[in-house]
Amino acid sequence: MEGRLADRAHKVLCAVVRDYIQTAYPVGSLRISKKYRLEMSSATVRNIFGDLEERGFLGQPYSSSGRVPTDRAFRYYVDCFLESRPPRRADRDLIRERVQGATTDVGEILHQTTRVLSQLSRYPSVVSGPRLFHHLFKRIDLIRLDGSRILMVLSSQGSTVHTRIIEEGISLTQKDLSRLAEQLSALLRGLSLREAKNKVLEELEAEKDQVDRILQRVFHGGRNDPEERLAQIYIEGQSQILAYPEFAEDMEKLKNFWNALEEKKILLQLLDKAMEVEGIQVYIGAENELDSMAACSFVASSYCRDGVPLGTIGVIGPKRMDYSRVIPLVEYTARLVGSKLQEIGP
Repeated sequence: MEGRLADRAHKVLCAVVRDYIQTAYPVGSLRISKKYRLEMSSATVRNIFGDLEERGFLGQPYSSSGRVPTDRAFRYYVDCFLESRPPRRADRDLIRERVQGATTDVGEILHQTTRVLSQLSRYPSVVSGPRLFHHLFKRIDLIRLDGSRILMVLSSQGSTVHTRIIEEGISLTQKDLSRLAEQLSALLRGLSLREAKNKVLEELEAEKDQVDRILQRVFHGGRNDPEERLAQIYIEGQSQILAYPEFAEDMEKLKNFWNALEEKKILLQLLDKAMEVEGIQVYIGAENELDSMAACSFVASSYCRDGVPLGTIGVIGPKRMDYSRVIPLVEYTARLVGSKLQEIGP
């Protein structure tokens, strides 16, 4: 986190960021000194502008123009100026109505979540569905199809999550396979699917018999590994980005933004990155680590059940997004979705 600036520099920088968020135009010293009642002359503000520019907080698009905040300035504003607060009551009521009023179908819950979050934030919203290997293991079934093929069914608590056909010349009978499946289910029940996979692979010795060969095929990573399957992504409000001139008037930025939304792997990189860290996360400009997102900010939080992160809820917008409004909305929505999933059970 950026250390706090001296008082006058802090006030000036935060005023510049607030004004730029509202207008999208470079900010002049006279406007700042008058609008925000800083009790400083415009000349004093200009001097502070110069110091902040030297330190990388402000930029000047062209000679004699006002200043615009850099990524560093937005980061400072989020970390050192904004205070934690709940969303407005009307917003909380609408989120609760949409999320709690949804059916018990997880897809419908997440679809309603993206819609209401985009509606209230006025930015595009994205939500990743529960990742398979965060589900809790319930049981495994092994069913012989013919002499060389076995159908594997992995189930999480409440639903079937993955099937795979194992093509292997294994002579075990259906009775043997059923016994093995029961033993595995008892051993691994209650673990996440990732934990179950790791537990089995750690304990196996290298293909010493037919049972090991089956287990290696069931849990071994690769192209068909269920852990590698892309999660469902829900997106709403893509067109809202056109309301912001930095995108509507810059075709290159707009093209990059659309490419990021259309490329599922790019979105999952962002969503999964946020899921690895507890609490609300704000990625500004280059912090997204993706060229196509360099002009954007991403505010996200994981949603959890039983303390286990299942997926991520986020809002994407320009770097000058209204963080004071978006951060509480995302944080509150993630908690509510987690509570809803806890309520409907595994």
